[in-house]
Amino acid sequence: MEGFYPPNDELLEKTPSNSRFVLINAAALRTKKIIENKSIIPINYKLSKPFERALEEIYNDKVKIILEKEEKKDDILKLIAEQYLP
Repeated sequence: MEGFYPPNDELLEKTPSNSRFVLINAAALRTKKIIENKSIIPINYKLSKPFERALEEIYNDKVKIILEKEEKKDDILKLIAEQYLP
C-alpha cells in the first residue's frame, strides 16, 4: 500500500508549531473558499475533493499558513473547552 498523499508528516512541517489543529483549521478555511469558487489556484491537482485539494495546495506551498498571534496549544484547547462548558 502506498503512503498517503500529501504526506501527513510533511504537511505538519508546513504548519506553525507542527500543529494538526492549525493544519485542519487552515485546510477547512481554504476548502470553504474552494467550494465558493472565490479563489481557485491553477495547478494540476492529483486529488478531487475540495478538502484534499486544500491540503495539496498547502503541501505544494501554494497556500501558506500564517498565525497572526502565536499561542500555546494549551491556551487554544482551554478556549475551545470553555466554549462548550455550560
